[in-house]
Amino acid sequence: MTKQERIAALRARYEALRAQGQALGEFDARIAAAPRQPRTIPPASIRLRTAVPAGWYWHGRVPTGACLRLDNEAGTPGLSCLFWNAIDPSERFCATDTVKVQWTVGIGRGRMLLSDMGRVLASIVEDTCGRHDVLLGAGPPRIDAASSPLEIRNGHENLALGTAKLGLEPRDLHAPVTFFAPLRCAAQRFAWDHGAKLAGTHVDLHAEMDMLAVVSNTPHPLAPAGTVAKDVSLSVWRPERPGISDFCRGATGEAERAFARTGAYLAEMGKGGDDRGA
Repeated sequence: MTKQERIAALRARYEALRAQGQALGEFDARIAAAPRQPRTIPPASIRLRTAVPAGWYWHGRVPTGACLRLDNEAGTPGLSCLFWNAIDPSERFCATDTVKVQWTVGIGRGRMLLSDMGRVLASIVEDTCGRHDVLLGAGPPRIDAASSPLEIRNGHENLALGTAKLGLEPRDLHAPVTFFAPLRCAAQRFAWDHGAKLAGTHVDLHAEMDMLAVVSNTPHPLAPAGTVAKDVSLSVWRPERPGISDFCRGATGEAERAFARTGAYLAEMGKGGDDRGA
């Protein structure tokens, strides 16, 4: 095979994978058929419940098989999150791979949050909002004390502070995923979708490996001027039903391969991949 023939063959394979990956109707049908998670978490399943006040942050650990519930009862305009492999934090959430591998920026129910090693940190097993951002990041840092006094928090600082409290360093910071951020792209520009419903929505992330997490409750950079953050509820809970992320695993060929890589890694680390434990 000549070099040109090989390039043509690789290009044809890429186009075939893209066409299959962007067949959203088939994906949507599979996700719609999967059981929904209950709105109310059974009290016995809750391992941690706390509030993330407006302008502040939370940091902690989410064990394999547990779920992280982000509950946007009041409609805060953006909740930026960083995630790491708790065993080896040099492996972290990768926004570019999450978009590229899944052929979409439409991250929601049935999708994965991928690491920079091509493994699944978490799967989105429930999502009643469906409007999230993996491209634009958190709020920028202050320029000077006069324009943004210390008591006014921003997303960049919150994520840095949470990262430090996990024992990590500035080099461990990376691009976040921001939930509850309804963006649209028109005329080659990103803009906030003012008609999107945020209040009363929630997201459940199922940890496919032990995760470290930081959550910052500050408005998205494109939130309308004058928009303020609202308190958010956060829970770490253990699902009673095993295999709740199986529908994410079987949603696409890319998902099956990513979950297989994750399972092989967990087996090698002696962690296993079963979410039935306590």
